[in-house]
Amino acid sequence: MIRFALIVASVLGFALTAAVGNLLVPLLRALVPPEKENGPAPKPGQPEEQPPEPPAPRGLPTMGGLCFIIGTLAAVGVGWAVVCMIQPELLGGGLTGRLMLGLGGGFLLGAAGLADDLARLRPRQVLGLRTGVRLALEALAAAVTVGALWLGGCMPTGLTLPILGYCELGAAAAPLWAAMLLALAESVRLAGSADGAAAGAAFVAMLGLMGAETILGFFPLAVLPAALAGALMAFLLWNFYPARLLPGAVGCLFLAGAVGGIPLSIGRGDLALVLGLPFWAEGLAALLQGVWRRFRGRPLFKAGSLDAWLRKKGGPVSAFYVFCALALAGVLAALRTAQL
Repeated sequence: MIRFALIVASVLGFALTAAVGNLLVPLLRALVPPEKENGPAPKPGQPEEQPPEPPAPRGLPTMGGLCFIIGTLAAVGVGWAVVCMIQPELLGGGLTGRLMLGLGGGFLLGAAGLADDLARLRPRQVLGLRTGVRLALEALAAAVTVGALWLGGCMPTGLTLPILGYCELGAAAAPLWAAMLLALAESVRLAGSADGAAAGAAFVAMLGLMGAETILGFFPLAVLPAALAGALMAFLLWNFYPARLLPGAVGCLFLAGAVGGIPLSIGRGDLALVLGLPFWAEGLAALLQGVWRRFRGRPLFKAGSLDAWLRKKGGPVSAFYVFCALALAGVLAALRTAQL
């Protein structure tokens, strides 16, 4: 019967996100500043006929993540109510706390992303918050998430490695998980500009989380990834190439909080390390680019980022498929890790 609750959550996530999207897309499109609709002005000496850098989709409306956030929240509420009707002993129990902690991590990071998106609406802050301020907000959200997990008795104090087995982290566990959430947030944010890449990879990761929670005995908690998977499927109707809506920082950071926070809420933070494989690849490419530019004075990758390189080589659709393939590899690794 729990499977019925998962189906309800997934279908509701899809339907509610589609409905909310139809209402929010015109509003979000109206919020795009005129200078972003027309693209940035050409640099001095650049001919007018040349396309501005970077090209579209910079003129697309952002903050589309609000669509699947609202849809997920409502679907989880209904889905968990159905679960508790089937198994009343779960109401008010430890699993309810774990569900709230997993959902709370996404909302905390999403709130930091929303502040960045709202700052971009101001004419003089089209690039959003300053880097230091943005990182401080994300670090605060990650720290509060880990602190809540610790107070709730859910924070893992170790992780399982394929060869070494279970490794105890001790006092280093809390700062390690907070740093992981912060790094994951920045990595997902970098991938959010590609058409469907972040949403598609997170959709595959949510399917993997459903399987991992089933293996680990947290089957009722799979209502959260089920609801988010359905919501992301609906969001891809706007975000798949050619994208008409971008998730924005609020959507990307919410996804980072879900991919990182849900495994932490069930005491298996090691799952987040493999489920975020496509995002880690994006973040690593950006890190190498920055280090190489700093010490060598020139970029390591001409395309600038992993998703830009994939779009240049095979087009936006190929980049989407590569991110989903990496996510699928991460899911297989997560399922194997859950069995250890």
